[in-house]
Amino acid sequence: MEQRQHDRFKVECPIAFSGDHVGTGTVYNLGLGGCKIISESFVSMGDILNIQLSLPTIMPPIMVHAATVRWAIEGEFGVDFLGMQESERDRLAQFIDTLVQAA
Repeated sequence: MEQRQHDRFKVECPIAFSGDHVGTGTVYNLGLGGCKIISESFVSMGDILNIQLSLPTIMPPIMVHAATVRWAIEGEFGVDFLGMQESERDRLAQFIDTLVQAA
């Protein structure tokens, strides 16, 4: 049974990643602790990625310096954010606050 530390919210925004694998995709749910990504790029559970998250009202893109792939199945995968500068986490929290207020 999965137990997340942070709520996730439905979004649809572009993402680029590098590290153990390089690619692009679309984030379909997002929280302070991670996200679900749809991508044609192959990744494996346990891979470590650097993520560049492009959010609609936040510029420049948010940088996550370390995210680990927790699961991967046929073009979808979930990541947990492991390493992120405090300023980037604050920017992400601001964006998520707008989603909470809109809900």
